[in-house]
Amino acid sequence: MKRVVAACAILILITIISAMSVGWLLAHPVQTKIGNPPADLNAESVVFASASGATVHGWWCPNQNAKGAVLLLPGIRANRLSMVERARFLSRAGYSILLIDFQATGETTGDHITFGWKESRDVLAAVDFVRKTDSTTPVAIVGSSLGAQLRFWQLRR
Repeated sequence: MKRVVAACAILILITIISAMSVGWLLAHPVQTKIGNPPADLNAESVVFASASGATVHGWWCPNQNAKGAVLLLPGIRANRLSMVERARFLSRAGYSILLIDFQATGETTGDHITFGWKESRDVLAAVDFVRKTDSTTPVAIVGSSLGAQLRFWQLRR
């Protein structure tokens, strides 16, 4: 009986350690140099502070006579480069675009990914950036993975 209890305890310990290791790997920062925006987007690099404590980096793609602005939010462990094709599509459709890197990804500062806890503050800072640029334009949010989850969180707020 003692051996069965010991074996179960070891299996539970291995399971806990494995889960913690996976969590640590997923939360580890994925910061990288992004470089210049694609020329066809006519984008400018922007930097602004977030209540998450991060300095958010992104690209602002203004469009003359825009129908509105769209904030593009990448998925977990991704950066704004993953949203470039969407930005091109929406820009051709007549929208201004803001692509950002969440905290601890891309060029945005941060110690670790928090699965929405701090990233939601980055979304609010990005919306504030768009509203300061043009207070009358409607703002839409399009996201994938973590970015989509944060979009729905913002709608419930």
